[in-house]
Amino acid sequence: MNTTSHIRQTFDKGQGIFRMAPAWVARNFNQPGQRLRLHPDDYFALGMQRGAIKERWFSSVVAASMDPRTPWDEGMSYIASSTDPTDKILFKEAITELGADLIGTELKEKYGTWPMYSKFFDYKMALFHHMHLDDTAAQRVGRLGKPEAYFFPAQLNNYPGEFPVTYFGFDPKVTREMVRERLLD
Repeated sequence: MNTTSHIRQTFDKGQGIFRMAPAWVARNFNQPGQRLRLHPDDYFALGMQRGAIKERWFSSVVAASMDPRTPWDEGMSYIASSTDPTDKILFKEAITELGADLIGTELKEKYGTWPMYSKFFDYKMALFHHMHLDDTAAQRVGRLGKPEAYFFPAQLNNYPGEFPVTYFGFDPKVTREMVRERLLD
């Protein structure tokens, strides 16, 4: 039922404001911190192989694609209908249909879509060190860069986890040659 008229009606009914359904993302590393306020039985709702739900994504038009078992739309945001909970509109489809009316002329012209999203992370232990490419480097593989920052407001995190730090560096056994080889790969 996600026709152009249905998307426009939902947009107009909300006076330009969409109600978004939760977008949960499971990860098969680390343990859940259990601060997402899910029922304890729901952390592994997608199965033990997929891992626990540890992230909630907001206003996302990209899929979580870390695992081949991940559904095509995991992490992508849906607009919830106020009248029928089974009637969902993919946020990405709404952007395609409404364009600049929804995201503004500047974003539509520069990116063609909504280029950002936010996440709530809920990891019990520290995350491993990782990096994201900037726009220039990502363009070489046909992608957009991923500027990323983390903020953990104390008033929303009364429990900091078991190990609220992240190390930066290499294991002493890692050689320069190993790093070079991985970078070339």
